[in-house]
Amino acid sequence: MMLGHRATPGAGREQPPVGCWRRASVLALLFAVLLVSCDQSTLPTAPSEVTSGLTVYEHANYLGESALMTRSIADLSDYEGPCQHTDSGPYGSTVTLDWNDCISSIRIAPGWGATIYRDSDYDGDSLNVTGDLSNLQLVRGRCDHDGMNDCITSIKVVRPELVPGRAWGHPPALN
Repeated sequence: MMLGHRATPGAGREQPPVGCWRRASVLALLFAVLLVSCDQSTLPTAPSEVTSGLTVYEHANYLGESALMTRSIADLSDYEGPCQHTDSGPYGSTVTLDWNDCISSIRIAPGWGATIYRDSDYDGDSLNVTGDLSNLQLVRGRCDHDGMNDCITSIKVVRPELVPGRAWGHPPALN
C-alpha cells in the first residue's frame, strides 16, 4: 500500500485521500469561473489624476474599484468589473463580474465629455456629463437606486475638440 492512500475494504483497490477530491473540486470550480470571465475584456485601472477620458467608480465619492474609459462602450457587461451578476439559464446559473449597472460616481478630464445611458447600445434614459459627478443618486434619472446610480449600461465618450473656442455638445459656428 502506498502512503497517503486508503484501501477500500474488500475492494483491494487504492483510493485517493479525501483531501485530493476537495482540491480537485476547488480547482474545477476555479477553472469554470476563469473560463466564464475569459469572454470579457478589461478596462485600464484609473490613474490618480484624470488627464484623459473619464474614470468611473464603483461607489459614490470616487470610492471603490475604478476604471479609465477613453472610448465609447456599447455594453458595460462586456468588461470585467467589480459587480457580480447571476444569470440563470437552461444549464444552470452563470456568475459574471462586470461594470454593468455598477457605476456610482464619475470623474472626467478637462475638455472631455460623455453621455451615460441606462440601456445597452446607447439607448434609454441618458445624461450628458461635462464635469465630475460625485454621486449619481443626486442626478436626474428614474433608476431603482435613485438618479442614475448603479444604472448605467453604455457610455458614449466625446474626446476634446481640436477647434479652439468650440464647446462640447455644440456644433462649430458657421461663417
